[in-house]
Amino acid sequence: MPQFRQLFHTLQHHKLASSWRLLVLAAALVLGSLIVFTYSSISAGGNSRVPPNALATSPSNHGSDSNACFTDLDLLRLHAENSSTVEYARLNIAVSRTENFTAFTDSFDVAIPSYRTVQLDTGASREIQSEKDCTTSVTIEAPVAPSPPDASHMIFGVATSLEKLEASLDAIAHWAGNTNARIIAVAEQGGSSTRARIQDRAATLGIRLTITQTEDEQLDRYFSLIHVLYQHRDDSTQWAVLIDDDTFFPSMTNLVSRLASAYDPSIPQYIGAMTEDLARISGTGYMAYGGAGIFLSLPLLSDLQHVFETCHAFKERGDRMLASCIYAHTNAKFIWERGLYQLDLRGDASGFFESGRPLPLSVHHWSSWFQADMVALGKVAAICGDECLLRRFHLSKDWFMVNGYSVIQDATLWNDPRPMEQTWEKSKYKGSVSDPFAYSLVSMKLRGVVVDEGLNRVRQVYVLNGTDETPPRVLEVAWSH
Repeated sequence: MPQFRQLFHTLQHHKLASSWRLLVLAAALVLGSLIVFTYSSISAGGNSRVPPNALATSPSNHGSDSNACFTDLDLLRLHAENSSTVEYARLNIAVSRTENFTAFTDSFDVAIPSYRTVQLDTGASREIQSEKDCTTSVTIEAPVAPSPPDASHMIFGVATSLEKLEASLDAIAHWAGNTNARIIAVAEQGGSSTRARIQDRAATLGIRLTITQTEDEQLDRYFSLIHVLYQHRDDSTQWAVLIDDDTFFPSMTNLVSRLASAYDPSIPQYIGAMTEDLARISGTGYMAYGGAGIFLSLPLLSDLQHVFETCHAFKERGDRMLASCIYAHTNAKFIWERGLYQLDLRGDASGFFESGRPLPLSVHHWSSWFQADMVALGKVAAICGDECLLRRFHLSKDWFMVNGYSVIQDATLWNDPRPMEQTWEKSKYKGSVSDPFAYSLVSMKLRGVVVDEGLNRVRQVYVLNGTDETPPRVLEVAWSH
């Protein structure tokens, strides 16, 4: 070390000095070396001033206090519209899953906790709360979690692009994952690396996915599903289902049950849903619209193979071409299954989702014509089951929670019966006369969901946008069992 070399030269220089002076000088140099070494070690470790709440805010310590009661500041920042503050409250719902379950309660009879101001312009990632803030607000019963349904008798076909197919995997996993349902996707040529990536992720998600590629145009790809699905049938196949890449089934259990209880797959069956836009019907006729899901029994699918080339010459829109083919060459007639929804609604579909109707068998256009994150909405089913999705629970006074979609204040919900709000845009088709109307006073929409798997907890984030005068308001609803 330089200090000891300096000591040697100093001793040489002072070799005639008295021994006591040499000892004092040596001691001083050694002490100085220790001070320099100690200071250097502290500096290498960073700032030695540790804030008193470091364990609460440092990401590296999150694992050690994962059960602590805290406000997730990073989560709030994602949905705060760059605001430096939010008004924040948390509702904690405990779910007791029981074999004696009969029905969900309609009312929680619990008030939304008081909102408090939370500062977001800090370096902290979380803010520790008192245990009182995380105390269970209400406990409800739910059915015991069932095993995934067996849908091996159903084969689904979708004409799409590789890009859209990859983006749809999380949504498909919600209803098809680990059910043995088979998905046949007809996509464009090319993209071998993308295809391999999609197949690998589908397998990880428990999706039985087969990708076939063709140079056909999108319209021809859709109608080709009639032939492709028949080629991929097996001994267990009873139903072939044509879907769009934004078709979503909230509950595969409900879908399998409905088909089994209401429809005979041993005879020709053509099942689907009409459009909600009545002005379109004059141009399309009475038929199944593709986005809601078109269900063809295997006997009907077999009949269509004999007229495939003839029908292919119709060159109409895919679902219209299918309807023309069925009407022209078979005795099957369209059956409107009221649980399926095409949802030809543009703009704001809140009126549909907040209406308190039974859980749909299918929804469509949720990520295109309007925005309703069905993947996020469906996450809470892991805690309370499929039947709690979109269920409208009364909280207190005029406040209601439409589970997975919104928290609303609306005094008119007590009116029974009450028309569904037409929050969506007026139809662009000739003959439409209805104008939008709405009742809701306040509607806080679902903006995000966090799944805390190790804690058996799902946290929903409902947000009311801020204004020039008020910051955003955030209600976090934590479901656990």
